[in-house]
Amino acid sequence: MIGRDAALYLIGQLPTCISGIDGAKSYGREGSTSKRSTRVILYVPKRLTPDHRLVEILGWDRARKLADWFGGSILQPANCNAIYKRFRDGEIKRRLKEGASNGQLASVFGMSRESIRLLRMQIPQEELKGANDNTAQD
Repeated sequence: MIGRDAALYLIGQLPTCISGIDGAKSYGREGSTSKRSTRVILYVPKRLTPDHRLVEILGWDRARKLADWFGGSILQPANCNAIYKRFRDGEIKRRLKEGASNGQLASVFGMSRESIRLLRMQIPQEELKGANDNTAQD
């Protein structure tokens, strides 16, 4: 209804609830325990205001669509970690090709410089803008 990219972006911006920390255990199949589980929870208001966080994330039109369909509901969408990671890594690689530095991207995406460096190594050298400029990598 709001599009895949917008939905993934929304899920990536939402806070994550984490259970199973500090001694609490969640049980899966056959009584096995896991260290933690994560999920995303989203309350969709019936009435939106222009300064609502949902409007800030999605824009008025998409936020309005969600409110029309799900207003007053608490949604628990899949956290889409694997899909979001592919989306995020693709965006990082695109920005690296445009000449963004590892440090800039680490700050924007909340990752370590080492993680960005590993993604940079996956891009053929000739595709990197300013590939001979050593300052672009830090």
